[in-house]
Amino acid sequence: MRAFAAITTATLRQLLGGRRTIGLLLMALLPAGVLLALLAGEPDLTAARSFHEAPLVILMLIVLPVTSLVFGAGALGDERREATLSFLLLRPLPRLALAGAKLLAAWVAAFAVVGTGAAALALTLGARTANWETLGPLLLAAALSTLAYTGVFLTLGYLTRQAVLLGLVYAFVWESGMTTAVPSLATLSLMRLGLSAYAGLLPASRRYMGDLLGAVQPGAGGAIAKTVVVAVVAVVATTLLLRHRDIA
Repeated sequence: MRAFAAITTATLRQLLGGRRTIGLLLMALLPAGVLLALLAGEPDLTAARSFHEAPLVILMLIVLPVTSLVFGAGALGDERREATLSFLLLRPLPRLALAGAKLLAAWVAAFAVVGTGAAALALTLGARTANWETLGPLLLAAALSTLAYTGVFLTLGYLTRQAVLLGLVYAFVWESGMTTAVPSLATLSLMRLGLSAYAGLLPASRRYMGDLLGAVQPGAGGAIAKTVVVAVVAVVATTLLLRHRDIA
């Protein structure tokens, strides 16, 4: 357990250090700023609609995937590129635990940034309308989708140096394009795992989210279960790669 905690802590410091995190945090606060601009001079009755249009879309379709793929791809990818992974593997820690520690660190780092943006967005709406019910569901949505994203890109970051580029293509071509244009493909969207939990906990939000959800059925329980499956598969796949793939 000490080695697991040490690797998790060291990876967190590695991921959250430097100017990159400051830039990501500023991006995460953008949706709240957009909501403030949209609500200026608008009646409270339109606040919920404004919240679910540009601000929520920016958070879930831009801020969340970009942040998650940067941290997910970097958790093991940075170690491999800097040739420090071989030293890490000398620790008396099973490969499964190492993969789990890396995923945990990447998830915590991504959620720290995205969760800050989600909280700022929900609190901005609450300050205007005195309605705070979006805060918990939005944080859950951020937690689920960041876990799914970081899991997938943890594995991809170990496999290729082009993980961030591939992640951007996935986020902006697949998530924003294909799954939106073809609703039946929405069930394959990592971002919509979180949104389905959000809509399941806030049924009133569904009137604004029909196009965004596509064929995905709202429900927090199902979203949590699917996210756990994605995370477990990612840890197992990364473990197998650590055991059998050249680390150089």
